[in-house]
Amino acid sequence: MRKLAVLLAISLLLAPLATAQSAVICGITDRYSGYISIEVSIDSETKERYDADSSGYLERDEIDSMLEAVGPHLNLTPILNYYYFLGNVTLDGRHPILSVRDIRENYTYPMPVRGTSEYVVVMNFTFYLNGTSDHALVVSLPSMMGEFSLELPDGVEVIESNLQSSMYRGGTLSGHFQDSIVVKFREMRYFWMNIYATSISVVFIVAFVLVAYRLRGGQVKGVKLLVRSMLRNVVALFIVLTLLFYILWVLGPPLSVRAGGVATILMRFEVIRYYHLDRPWYDQYLNWWHLLLTGGITKGVNWGHEQVDLRYSAMVSLLIFILASLLSYIIAIYLAVRERSTRGLDVYAAVFLALYAVPTFYASLVILHFFESVPAIYTVLVAPQTTLQEGIRIAVSSAILAVLTVARPYLISRSLAMREYREPYVRTLRAIGLEPKRVRRFVRRTTMIPSITDSALNFGWILTAQVFLEVIFKVEGMGYVLFRGTIDGNPFQIQIAIIYFALVMIAASIFSDIVIYFLDPRVRR
Repeated sequence: MRKLAVLLAISLLLAPLATAQSAVICGITDRYSGYISIEVSIDSETKERYDADSSGYLERDEIDSMLEAVGPHLNLTPILNYYYFLGNVTLDGRHPILSVRDIRENYTYPMPVRGTSEYVVVMNFTFYLNGTSDHALVVSLPSMMGEFSLELPDGVEVIESNLQSSMYRGGTLSGHFQDSIVVKFREMRYFWMNIYATSISVVFIVAFVLVAYRLRGGQVKGVKLLVRSMLRNVVALFIVLTLLFYILWVLGPPLSVRAGGVATILMRFEVIRYYHLDRPWYDQYLNWWHLLLTGGITKGVNWGHEQVDLRYSAMVSLLIFILASLLSYIIAIYLAVRERSTRGLDVYAAVFLALYAVPTFYASLVILHFFESVPAIYTVLVAPQTTLQEGIRIAVSSAILAVLTVARPYLISRSLAMREYREPYVRTLRAIGLEPKRVRRFVRRTTMIPSITDSALNFGWILTAQVFLEVIFKVEGMGYVLFRGTIDGNPFQIQIAIIYFALVMIAASIFSDIVIYFLDPRVRR
């Protein structure tokens, strides 16, 4: 008997929820905004339960109590002063953002107890899709049932829904729901474009492999070699930038993590619009290349907390790289071609290998710690005040970087020089009485060719070491930009820094091929 009484009481409490009928109308007006309207019909029996004074009308507090029980329970999570996440609605698993100023409630006040009353809440929201042609809209309204209607833009097809007696006509889906609404729809334009883009990509890859196979081997001399070198480097640049695009904007963690250094959630929506992140990969990819070629890729670098002067950063980094590379190879080749006994210990090789094994950031910290007792030099190294002091810091940084990276070109040059000194032509030159200085000139020219050919690999090490050097010495170059972008979670700074390093590597590789062209007469034949 007691259990029966408990069940009866629970039934009476849940009765208002069962009698409240609702109608939900959604609309997606474009790719970045939509609206949702929830209309709840409340019958007289439900209203009588909350008419505490039996006046025949519900006052404000009575209406609030009734809506708390029978109205739609909206899960609004505040994110900023005027914005909320709407937890009852998800688009592709993401909650749309809405402005509190766009939430409108409509009901009769005072609300008569007799008859059926309508409670309507309308919300406009901003959203972004998942970057594919298929999308899912989920509306969660527990313990509610009623009619649902969804208005979709032209060119969109509904592929699945959990509605009862559903009908899709003229871009509008309608039907009955209970507790939740799940609608999956497809943008047919992007669906077919995805098939076309994938097919074209497969054809392009197959054609590239076949052409590369047909053009393998053979003798290519002179200008043809330079043209082939430039084409090879351009293809390498294209591949590197493509990988950068996929890693930053297609693969990896969610945007909330990748754009952690961007100040506000609304700024992240601006990122989505600017980079077309809610569209399929081929749309994003073409837009990314358009931004890259027109310079629009630099937008967003200063959207985070750390401001960057890109022109100054690129100029300083390029100057340090050029000076360090020149010093490294000048020192290596000059010392390598000096005639010394091959039986003793090569002191230069031992010193350079020891420096090569020391991490760049550790060597920089040791140097700064050494000059801490000399405020004048320490200030110039970490916080120059004038243009002259800035120039001194760049020169010192370049010299340190050159010394730390000279081991590889020196060992290659020294090994080749030792072999050249044993060649018959060197013995002939000495036999005819040619001066040692002129003999070294011939050996140096021959030694430079393989060393510079290997420089493309060494440039990567120099650039990597340069990043640590700029961070320790607080040189606001592109290495420092990459470091700050990584720490702050700003993908724009990371992106522009990697693009810079890729361009420098490719340009340096092309330059080394041009130098080889003029140094080696066999190439020009």
